[in-house]
Amino acid sequence: QYTAELLQYANGVLADGYQTLFQNYASFRPVSSIDWRKKIVKASEFGALSGAIYEDATLKANEMGHSMVAQGKTAEIGWMVTDSLQNLKDFNGDEATPTLVRTIVLRGYDASDEDVDREGLLNTICTASPVSLFRDDKSLVQVHEGMLYIAELLMREIEQYIDSTAPNHKIVFAGHSIGGSLSILLMILLTKSRGASFVRDNVLRVYTFGSPPIFSMETTSNLKRLANGEESGDFCSILDAFDLPASIVYSYSQPWDPIPRLYTPYDPLYPLIDDLGDDGYTPWVSGPPRTLRPILKTILENWEGWPSYRDNARFKLGQDYRSVGEQFLLLPEPIRYLTDRLVSVNTAVPEIDAVYSISSRELLPALAEVFTLETLQISLVPVAIRSFIHHFYPAYDAPFVAFASSLDEVDASNPDDSRNIE
Repeated sequence: QYTAELLQYANGVLADGYQTLFQNYASFRPVSSIDWRKKIVKASEFGALSGAIYEDATLKANEMGHSMVAQGKTAEIGWMVTDSLQNLKDFNGDEATPTLVRTIVLRGYDASDEDVDREGLLNTICTASPVSLFRDDKSLVQVHEGMLYIAELLMREIEQYIDSTAPNHKIVFAGHSIGGSLSILLMILLTKSRGASFVRDNVLRVYTFGSPPIFSMETTSNLKRLANGEESGDFCSILDAFDLPASIVYSYSQPWDPIPRLYTPYDPLYPLIDDLGDDGYTPWVSGPPRTLRPILKTILENWEGWPSYRDNARFKLGQDYRSVGEQFLLLPEPIRYLTDRLVSVNTAVPEIDAVYSISSRELLPALAEVFTLETLQISLVPVAIRSFIHHFYPAYDAPFVAFASSLDEVDASNPDDSRNIE
């Protein structure tokens, strides 16, 4: 009977694709062909640019048609500012108008970067307690304490490159991992200081790739809408509190990437820190044997800063933050999904077969159900390696660019084209 049920499940996925797997999530839908340029092709460019900052940034940016304006490092976060000639139609779908775009790219945490205080930055990232960012009679928006500290320092340094733009210049923020989270926060700080109308008129978009959520909200005005399941992909209550549309933020996730689940009840990594023995070093003492257990214990015993980091993480890392803006999943072929789930874990980043949108409210529950990452699973070597590889910036660069290039060769104006629609 089990074998029959397994075959029926696999046949259903192969026949109907991801619609079967995500059938409980009303907002889950393929990106329409009329939006390919805006939501896939143009987004892939900024995904590649967000990866370029980890490498020879000037060379990579120039290859993509971006000229370097400035580079720097603030609060242990690398950043760069570029200028490029863009077409407004690729952002808003309206008239084809050439315009100068200034892009501010923020780098994520990079354990290989010896020029930053990696331990200090890691502690700041784990200082995740919510602090108030915005309050009125109807809502309270809170944000990750450590990220707000970093973002405020970044804004002091980067604001000059916003002030020096020409009247017709537009602005884009982009970043991978926490760089994407900070990009959203910079836009919010800009909204607080200059008003929502300034941001709506001047900021074309914020692009994030594999970024953790860092916002929460207590509200009375949208409780009924949330209860009725009406918070769709084109509405985001957190951005709405700042009078901004959900479409100003596009967030992209590889489905096996654990970092977009960080700081939420769906985070598979947080319990690994909390489940330690009395010595404070031996993990998973009450669980079954794990291949990573002796490796991790050795690392922790030789890390001088581990005790302070451990206590900070245990008491502040577990939060209930929410994703912001319009969410997109970069999905592999259904057959690859089935082999990963039912046969064996393939650690390599797969080719992208489809891009689907889903609301910020439904993103994490859907991932938890369909692309399950449990604490005991992620402590096994193949899953741990896959989690790292699928979060590392190349996962949001070459596969996304290749998929976008394949779409760019198709006449996106043809409504009968079936590509990317399952």
